[in-house]
Amino acid sequence: MIFFKSVKEKLSKAFSSRIFYIIFSLLASFAIWLYVAYAENPDVSTGISGVRVELRNTDYLTDRGLVVTYVSADTLSLRFLGKRNVVSILSSDNITASVDLAEIKRAGTYTLPYRMQYPINVAESSVSVTARSADTIIVVVDNLVKKDIPVRGKYDGGVAEGYRAEPIEISPSVITVSGPQEIISRIDHAWVNVLRENISKTVDETVSVVLMDEDGEEVRSENVTLSQSTVEVIIPVVMVKDVPLTVNLTPGAGADERNTVLSISPSYITLSGDAETLNALNQIVLGTIDLKSFALSTSQNFSIAIPNNTQNLTGTVEATVTISVEGLETRRVQTTNIQTTNETEGYNYAIITQSLEVLLRGVANDLEEVEPVNVRVVADLSALGATVGTYTVPAKIYVDGTENVGAIGSYTVTVIATSP
Repeated sequence: MIFFKSVKEKLSKAFSSRIFYIIFSLLASFAIWLYVAYAENPDVSTGISGVRVELRNTDYLTDRGLVVTYVSADTLSLRFLGKRNVVSILSSDNITASVDLAEIKRAGTYTLPYRMQYPINVAESSVSVTARSADTIIVVVDNLVKKDIPVRGKYDGGVAEGYRAEPIEISPSVITVSGPQEIISRIDHAWVNVLRENISKTVDETVSVVLMDEDGEEVRSENVTLSQSTVEVIIPVVMVKDVPLTVNLTPGAGADERNTVLSISPSYITLSGDAETLNALNQIVLGTIDLKSFALSTSQNFSIAIPNNTQNLTGTVEATVTISVEGLETRRVQTTNIQTTNETEGYNYAIITQSLEVLLRGVANDLEEVEPVNVRVVADLSALGATVGTYTVPAKIYVDGTENVGAIGSYTVTVIATSP
């Protein structure tokens, strides 16, 4: 009995408290709202903004060579009337205003109605539109055309000292743009920019293109489609170097590098090319000049051969080499000291040439001391082999008794070869 009495007192105290009456009032209000909202379910009106305008059957336009260039509104503001439990479902996320383009068959401006698209659980007949920001949608349609345009570009960022930028290379050099005729007709070319400075090696980048008109102004449009929006841009960078020209000298007849004056015109050429190749190239050897091939001076022309993968920026393809010998004189000596060497065993040889005039070069004092007997002519018969007949063969000149005098020029001797 005492327990039940205690519980009764606690309940009586709780029901008579202020908190109990507040909670009870809230529950009662919610119950009344539920009844009014769902049991009674009255008609209500609500406004929704940002309702998307959706274009349908755009593929029909594409098939007909048409494209939409303008839509008067992307979104609408609408007011709906319907039962509370229906209208409460609607939002800008689940309703759209649909515009059908299927009947458009040529370019022009069209004023078109739109139809509301509701969620699958909302019947179109259960809700009505009582107010709208636009009764119709204006659509502008143009002819869809294609056009091939060149891709151009220029690099103005400069190169490091000792280097040179070659003309820019773009791949592909032509792209296709498609879109409204009015816009495509304004497009003249595509342009690429390379944002680099002071480069010292070849640049290879993928760069976005910008559409330009013939005045160099950018053409912007979301309705233009490009066959590709980026291209590969290569800026070849080559090393530039001044390379000296030279010749090899074969000493003889008293002349060597110490007593010859050499001049080459031009003395150098400017090359561009791969840095590894040019770094290893310190000179270009035009050829070899035998100092015994002339008396006191000579002038000879040589073609300038450059390494592969380099370019002659100077443009000169031939150089003139002039050589003069200083401190030496020449003297002509008639000698009868003619011999043969490298005879073929078993064959007999008769020397037809009995006397030969030889041009000698050397220091004056040494030249005066040379006697004809000191000048020895040796004919080389190695090329004759086992043959018979009369032949003219090359001969070497030896000046016995001195190292500072030698013969200049080339000489031959005539011999008769007979079999045993």
